[in-house]
Amino acid sequence: MTAGVERKRAVGQAAVEGGVQTSGQVPATGPGSEKYQRILDAAVEVIAEHGYFNSPVSKIAKRAGVADGTVYLYFKSKDDVLRTAIDTTFAKFYKQVEEAFRTVKGPREQLEYIAQVHLESHSVNRSMAILMQTEVRQSARFIAEFSHHHLVKYIQVVREVVRRGQQEGIFRRDVSDGVVAHCMFGAIDELLSSAVFTGRVYDAKVTAAQVMDVLLQGIGSRG
Repeated sequence: MTAGVERKRAVGQAAVEGGVQTSGQVPATGPGSEKYQRILDAAVEVIAEHGYFNSPVSKIAKRAGVADGTVYLYFKSKDDVLRTAIDTTFAKFYKQVEEAFRTVKGPREQLEYIAQVHLESHSVNRSMAILMQTEVRQSARFIAEFSHHHLVKYIQVVREVVRRGQQEGIFRRDVSDGVVAHCMFGAIDELLSSAVFTGRVYDAKVTAAQVMDVLLQGIGSRG
């Protein structure tokens, strides 16, 4: 039996059990629903604990407390679940940063805030941190997708802040905003990797301030 046939059969079974219409209709519950979120959370936890290849949909469904087919009512595949979980996490990150920038105005303060929120991701969702620092990096396809979608946006947000700081005379103009952005991401990413692999706990606010102090001493305006 092909994977496609198995998926259709599982979906049909879940639809019957849950009373969901499958004849082209959208399920009564969808993105944002409690069951949808349970599946996403379960996928992140299971994959972080057992690894991507040792985490079949059945194991994710069991952790979420739903039938195997229910997962397919919301997602096309395990890849789709993982991709959606990552997209959702970064969407929340960018929304938090965007809202904070309404009151956090200075370029220095904005960079420090981005660093703090990035570092806080480990304590807010350790399973996602493990997944991002280990599983995603083992897949050339996933790391390519991450780099294309999320890393590019992260770098762009930081570059815009740096450029504004350069225009205001706060940061040196002879330093590439792209280099600064990649250095900032790389420093925080390495700290998160250290936290994941060693179990070390960082104070996000204090550590973010230290990272930015080191970085800004190199790009601060000279004179």
